[in-house]
Amino acid sequence: MRKPIDIDVVEARLRDLGQTSVSETVSLFKGGTFALAAVLLLEIVSAQQGWTLRLTLWGVSFLITMTSYNAHLNTSIVDFRETVAGVVIIIVQMMTELMLFVVLTPRFELQMWHLWSFVYAGFMFVTALRLRLFRPNDGLTIDPALEPLFAAVQEGRRLGTRRTFINAVFAFGVGMAILLLPKDSPWPVWLMLALGLIAAGQAIFGLFFMHRQRALMERMIDEALTATAAD
Repeated sequence: MRKPIDIDVVEARLRDLGQTSVSETVSLFKGGTFALAAVLLLEIVSAQQGWTLRLTLWGVSFLITMTSYNAHLNTSIVDFRETVAGVVIIIVQMMTELMLFVVLTPRFELQMWHLWSFVYAGFMFVTALRLRLFRPNDGLTIDPALEPLFAAVQEGRRLGTRRTFINAVFAFGVGMAILLLPKDSPWPVWLMLALGLIAAGQAIFGLFFMHRQRALMERMIDEALTATAAD
């Protein structure tokens, strides 16, 4: 006789619903982003001119995408409740991530790469907004042994919010400067390259930080298990 659907099964489904929704949303968009990135890479290297800047920004966009992906992987360890609004803002975040590649297309005469700084600023702003406004575990009871882990995660989100918002403001300022400069000026290219290198450096640092964060979570979970076993 098959086991009936009981409270424990439904409770487990409900508990995992938030993270399942986030994982499916991120996986859907990441697959599309990487596919688009591959197609645009071929278009950029096949272009007759202007491919150096586009290729540089493509590399930066790829690093940003990988950092974002690893951030969602790390968050999946401690994310047990996600609201509908939280999923919606993740979709907006993933859409701006797609646009980081779309504006690099060489298909049109209009120099769309001028908009890359604004898209990057938008991505950073949406990310900061998500970190600041949405706390995935609000209302849930946490085992006392795991409280240091969740407190460290929350502190990391707080620091990340400030840093990400500053990046958004800076990128927006660079974008405005590029728009105000004469079209025949060489400075827009140099300003965009500088912004790209800064963003690349931050993305590489973010990947390194994700690695350290994952190691820290493993250590803190081991400490929680040891404390629980001692009790």
